[in-house]
Amino acid sequence: MTQIEAGSKEWMPSRAAEFLCRQTERLVKGRSLTPAECQRIYDFCGVRPGYLQWQKFLVPLLSLLGLLSLVAGAVFFVAWNWANMPKMAKFALAELLVVALAVLVWWRWYDGLARSALLATGLSFGALFALYGQIYQTGADSWELFRAWLFVFLPLALIARQNSLWFCTWLLASLTFQLYYATVSMSMLDSTVFDGLDYFPTTALYGYLIVQVLCLVTREVLALRAIKHNPQSWLASRWFSRVMAAFLLLMLTSIVAGNVSGWRYGNPHPFVTALWLVVLLAGYFFYRYRHPDLCMLTLGTVSLAAVGCVLIMQMFDSSYDLGGLFMLGCLMALWLAGCGALMLYWRRKLYERQPVEVSSTEMAVLTEQLRRHNLLTQTQTEEIQQFDHSSHLPWYLRLTLGIGGWVAAMIILLLLVLVLYVIGLLNDPSAATVIIPALILAFIAGGLLRVQGVSKHHIGLAWAIAATCGLCFGFYILFDPGWEMSFLVGSLCSLPVLAVMALAMPDRTFRFMAITALTFLLILSGNLLAGMYLPPVIRFWAVSALVAVIVIFWLWIIREQINLKATSWAEAVFPLLWGIPSGLILQCFSGINTALLFDFFWRPEGYFTLSLGTGAGIAAGLMLGCLYQTVVKKTATASLFLVAAVLCGAAAFYAPGIGLGMWLLLMARYQGSQGVLAASGCFLALYVIDWYYFLGVSLLHKSLLMFVTGLVLLALAFTAKKLIPAHKEDAYANR
Repeated sequence: MTQIEAGSKEWMPSRAAEFLCRQTERLVKGRSLTPAECQRIYDFCGVRPGYLQWQKFLVPLLSLLGLLSLVAGAVFFVAWNWANMPKMAKFALAELLVVALAVLVWWRWYDGLARSALLATGLSFGALFALYGQIYQTGADSWELFRAWLFVFLPLALIARQNSLWFCTWLLASLTFQLYYATVSMSMLDSTVFDGLDYFPTTALYGYLIVQVLCLVTREVLALRAIKHNPQSWLASRWFSRVMAAFLLLMLTSIVAGNVSGWRYGNPHPFVTALWLVVLLAGYFFYRYRHPDLCMLTLGTVSLAAVGCVLIMQMFDSSYDLGGLFMLGCLMALWLAGCGALMLYWRRKLYERQPVEVSSTEMAVLTEQLRRHNLLTQTQTEEIQQFDHSSHLPWYLRLTLGIGGWVAAMIILLLLVLVLYVIGLLNDPSAATVIIPALILAFIAGGLLRVQGVSKHHIGLAWAIAATCGLCFGFYILFDPGWEMSFLVGSLCSLPVLAVMALAMPDRTFRFMAITALTFLLILSGNLLAGMYLPPVIRFWAVSALVAVIVIFWLWIIREQINLKATSWAEAVFPLLWGIPSGLILQCFSGINTALLFDFFWRPEGYFTLSLGTGAGIAAGLMLGCLYQTVVKKTATASLFLVAAVLCGAAAFYAPGIGLGMWLLLMARYQGSQGVLAASGCFLALYVIDWYYFLGVSLLHKSLLMFVTGLVLLALAFTAKKLIPAHKEDAYANR
């Protein structure tokens, strides 16, 4: 077996390889493995890519993004009402893309490029149908367009047998149903935003929910069969089933919550409540005993927690006095804590000492290969095998517990306010009134976070969040009691609080949140201060320099992360590694709506667009950081990173989030993390949608921009395939 086969799945490493490499970092932290030896293990497992792995990753990624850009350009082009162009020319332009993609599918049928082209072909038919309805004014409703589009996607999904096409088919079928009844009953906005599915006919609603249940059952039956006979099959993938389950539970939970609360205008649906209970019970027995799946159990627990909170609120609906509010907060906090404890209990019982969703057989095979190549000793192997993996939580469970921690923190703050009100400290509020109780909460949180146990850590997380919010507000009152410069003073006061709390609280999740907020507020505060006291040109360079320094520091963390694991700063690596880009992500989104943000919080004398300074800083930071690595460090793939930095920097200068999103996709491959890759792709898609919505140009210019972007990305994919050297001997060079 070759090194590539040992740890990678062509364009991304396997979950076993990714997880095993994370465990070797613990050996580095414990001084039983040197950083250089850990780096060689990363290279062997394919987590750190060489030229061969970069080529296998970049070609399909750039091809997919390029094809989707072309399809988006076609959609914008159709949406632009160009009256002077002949009808046949319009159809010819729209059909040309479909024909070109179909030829590409036929030409490269067994290539990964054909899979992306097939998805793009199906999406292009939507633009063609919209063009037909636009030109001939057929009078068809929107649901008829989606129905015709569905009839195109269904045979493509049957032929291609890939999850992305089946996902689009399922999504179009759901949209067709909802748009049909939204057209019959009322506007789509009212139906989806205010009352959900309440105005749909009862029989149709029940039938729709039952069909959704049957679709999920069918998908799970096929998945179980595939896992048993062919684990590498596309049907064995779990993400599609989880999306279907999340959508089903979202609909059921919203209707059941309306039944419990009585806040809805339509008639109650006891059948839906019964169906919700049946789905939860059946899902519990199936995913707990028959086919263990912690993600599905987490989704069910979230649904149960939401309905439970609504029920608790309904219990005190007519008695919102002081005692009632206090009891309401206590019961909701206990209920959320119980749901969190239940999820952690299932984590321990289902997988015991094994990592979640990582094959123990694959782990054993990979560990044995590392031993045969003298990359791990017998002692190191035993140390990895003896590690208790119960503290390792998958991303969806961490996300759920993190959101629950925020909700619990707000409840804790509410209870604190009620206590202060009872003892009379709010009659003449001051900074000390808030700071002293927040410090008490901080001491309690620090104690809980230092005690062994995952449950205690997440309770401490809620207390730490509550204490941080209280301290930020207290120092704000201390320095600006008159509320004259609210957002500027508040952000400046929050910076030292976040820094101190990040150092004091020994919890990785809390530190990640603190670093994210610290990065965002640091850039925003610098922008506000520069707008008040500096000339326009100097303001631009000052904010750009601040962002560039942050990006260069982040790149240094990425490059030295394994070496830092062997120092006393080991616990700070993860929060800095992902907290800094998360803060930059928030900054990119806020930069799109800078005027709205400042109008809502504060009205300064003058300010310049955040997006321009942020984009220039990201571009400068990427290029300077990679130039240093190329000239000074002279690592094996430094030239490839420098080219990528130039391209991503150019995109960031025009649209910060696009350049940052592209770079995060590269970092996801460098880290060998499939979860980071999915999160980066979601951020890039959401930012592009938001950015283009507020882009002040015509639809024609948007379409031309997307067409040019698609052609450039396809050209880069072709260049990567032809020019990146794909030599196996260079793939695992020590970098």
